[in-house]
Amino acid sequence: MRNVVLYELMSLDGVAEEPGESEWFVDADERLMGNLTQVIARQDTVLLGRRTYEKWAPHWPGSTMQPFADFINNTPKILFSSTAPRTLWSATTHVTGPAAAYVAGLKRQSGGDIGIHGSLTLAGSLLREHLVDEMRLVVSPGLAGGGHRLFQDIGGSQLFELVSADRSGGCLLLNYRRRPRS
Repeated sequence: MRNVVLYELMSLDGVAEEPGESEWFVDADERLMGNLTQVIARQDTVLLGRRTYEKWAPHWPGSTMQPFADFINNTPKILFSSTAPRTLWSATTHVTGPAAAYVAGLKRQSGGDIGIHGSLTLAGSLLREHLVDEMRLVVSPGLAGGGHRLFQDIGGSQLFELVSADRSGGCLLLNYRRRPRS
């Protein structure tokens, strides 16, 4: 069974909007890119919500920010949206149906990890359905003060165990895995 891995950059107060849109994401060093490289090396599918897709589709095809540009441009992407995308992007499948059922089916197939990058609404819906197996969080030492938070409206409590913790400058690199149900 494949794992769904949520990778998010977030502030101390839980805001996980694009870091370039505000000044809360600070103090990372080269270990951040090493961590990202480890995460994406295991992923062969990426799940995206409409808003993240609409921001990323025009940006990443021309980007030279490695290793993520090659990864996101060449890896199969699943876009969950009730409306067709405005911009076409290579290796994208558009799904209009419920994400939970589709992702549950993907998890039963063979393959590598299934990644979620950005896409907070999608991430929240998959957390509510207990479909996220691992969380790779980069926590920046800044308070955003407002914005979209990762862990709002995720339903009831869920338990994860800390697998590893590291630093990238002042940022924490946290890896959590869902605890097995007893």
